Amino acid sequence: MLKKATLAALISFSSLGMAAHTEEEIAKSLTSGLDKCFMAVHKKYGGNIVSLEREVEDGQAVYELDIKTKDGKEIEIECNVATTELSDEEVEVAADDKAFVGAVKISAEEAEKIALENTPGKVVEREYAFEGDLPVYEFDIYSEKIGHEVEVEINGVTGEIMESEVEIYDIGMDG
Repeated sequence: MLKKATLAALISFSSLGMAAHTEEEIAKSLTSGLDKCFMAVHKKYGGNIVSLEREVEDGQAVYELDIKTKDGKEIEIECNVATTELSDEEVEVAADDKAFVGAVKISAEEAEKIALENTPGKVVEREYAFEGDLPVYEFDIYSEKIGHEVEVEINGVTGEIMESEVEIYDIGMDG
C-alpha cells in the first residue's frame, strides 16, 4: 500500500511540475523508445494506458500496450521499439460478445488446443478481440521450457496461428 501511495504522490508531483512546460519541451525530454511509444499511443488514442508488456516478435523488440479509451473501449496495440511504428490494433471484447460469437467459426476450446499444440504449457490468460473485422483468440501460455509466457494469437475463423510472441515482462493490470 505504501508503494502505491508513494507512486501516486510521485506521479501527481511530476504532473504538477510538467504543467509549467510546453509540449515542445516535454517532447524533447522524451528520448527512449518507450517514451516515444507512450507518446504515439497517447496521441492516437488518448485515454489511459493500463498495462505494458515487453515482447519479442520475429526477432523484433516490441511493446504491447493496453489502453482504456475515453469512450470505454479496451484497445491493445503494439509499438516497435526501434521505429515507434504502431501495429496490430485489437479491440478487446468479452468472451460472450454477440458480434464475436457470431463471427467465429471455431470454438475457444479448439483455438486453445491449437495454441497449446504450438506452445506446450499452461494457459494463464485468455483474451477475445477483433483485429478490424477479424475475430481472434489470444492465449498467454507459460512455457516452462523457456521460462516465459508466450502469447499465441489464433484466427477465430480459420484456426491459423497469426502470431507467437515471447513476453519478457508485463506491468499493470491486463484484462
